[in-house]
Amino acid sequence: MQALFNAFSLAICQEKCRACSEELKVDLVGFLSGPKRWREHNRTTLCESCFFKLELEPSLLKIVNIEDMAPLLVASRLPYHGPLKKMLYHLKYDDDRLVTEDLSIFLDQALDDLSKMARVKDCILVPVPLHWQRMVKRGFNQAELLAKPVAYKNDIRIDTRLLARTRATTTQHQLKKQERKDNVKGAFQANRKYCDGQHIILVDDLLTSGATLAACAGALLDSGALSVNAITLAYARADKGGPLPKK
Repeated sequence: MQALFNAFSLAICQEKCRACSEELKVDLVGFLSGPKRWREHNRTTLCESCFFKLELEPSLLKIVNIEDMAPLLVASRLPYHGPLKKMLYHLKYDDDRLVTEDLSIFLDQALDDLSKMARVKDCILVPVPLHWQRMVKRGFNQAELLAKPVAYKNDIRIDTRLLARTRATTTQHQLKKQERKDNVKGAFQANRKYCDGQHIILVDDLLTSGATLAACAGALLDSGALSVNAITLAYARADKGGPLPKK
């Protein structure tokens, strides 16, 4: 009977691990008896092996302090390589939004890391915005998709009205240090009506040099925010050398 359920599950699901392409098995009985509870305790796009590999990866907690830009504390959960790199590619360029269910688990862990060093209670999650042209082309903001499950789980408000990207910017990984600063300088505008007097946690998928987050923090602080820190799913590993990954 179990073999029949497994075959039926695969026929319905037809999902594969986004990292290694292994077929994913679904506990059909558990799913049918309680889909909501099943989703809270089961992964949908990663096999056990790939998830375990990600769990073992080191997290990063650092102060981003770029000259002439707002300093902030950033908690990043995973280095940008291996299974994570493949999953982010599927999300951003294959429109595979289902992967956010698994990736948000690790972003939630970054929030937990941040809570050990900075204020989290009564904060607002603010996804780093895309320029409207890229938003139209992609159809979604990956930072917002990742932030929503974290906001729900931790009962934290998420608000996209606080910050806007008013100028299109060049991909950061192609630029040198000073060029990255110049690229994002003045590219973000905060809405004082919504951010005045608030404690804010920025959310993004990837931390490279930190210039983007620092530019966002500066705009928010200038518009009355009391504090700004950040969480990201991934961070670029400086020890790998070569160009930074695509932002």
